[in-house]
Amino acid sequence: MTAAFLAATTPEPLSPGRYRIRFTSPWYQGRGAFGGVVAGAALRALEHHVGAAGRPVRSFTAHFCSPAVEGEAEVLTRVERAGKLVTHATVRVENAAGVVCVASATFGAARGGTLEYFDVPRPEVPPPHEVPVVPGDVPMPTFCQFFEYRFCIGAAPYSGAPVAETGGWIRPRDPVVLDAPLCVGLMDAYPPSVLSRVEGFQAAASVDFRVDFFHALPRPGLGADAHFLRTGRSRQAAGGYAEDYQQLWTEDGVLLAQCRQLFALLG
Repeated sequence: MTAAFLAATTPEPLSPGRYRIRFTSPWYQGRGAFGGVVAGAALRALEHHVGAAGRPVRSFTAHFCSPAVEGEAEVLTRVERAGKLVTHATVRVENAAGVVCVASATFGAARGGTLEYFDVPRPEVPPPHEVPVVPGDVPMPTFCQFFEYRFCIGAAPYSGAPVAETGGWIRPRDPVVLDAPLCVGLMDAYPPSVLSRVEGFQAAASVDFRVDFFHALPRPGLGADAHFLRTGRSRQAAGGYAEDYQQLWTEDGVLLAQCRQLFALLG
């Protein structure tokens, strides 16, 4: 059986640089598929096109232009330049109504003999087995049915909390090894942090985000049933937009990736 996220984000190759993907309503958030599925499909197509195992994705930036409504969409990839160690590539996701997403990625081989350091401590949280799973009857966007949530950071959406922070443990309900597209999906699967400061319902939508990957994925030793800690904190909202800074950690404290995201607050 193919894991649900993998099936939802694996485009069909049609010709060099051209793929087909189908978005379906079980993955909806609002008027279309949630951003993690759209971006995951775009990145998976780029990885297939670049096809360089020794050049893992180092950064990925996506701009969400319109809802990914149910039905077929075309994914168009292009390698802008492939140098000795770094490849830059772009991708467009389009459906019958027009452009859905425009994105770019940088793939880079490891550079030996360079400076290395890590100065980011992982937040202190209970281990996943000590945090209850969010029950299935809690109101959440449709796509959340595919993930197991264990909230343990910040406050719930629409709770009017003094700090815009939310997060916790997460993993797909169907066991699957973490790769870069799934990492993007997990980053986008929690509610926007800004919503924890809102009192009463407020709709929000991703405008764009950038993910920086600190390790090549899949990472040895990470099983298909692993939990990941996804943190989220927003420090500024104005003019109908809010920024959000997110991180994804392993259970043993390895920071896999970080994301800077921009949300639109909808009336």
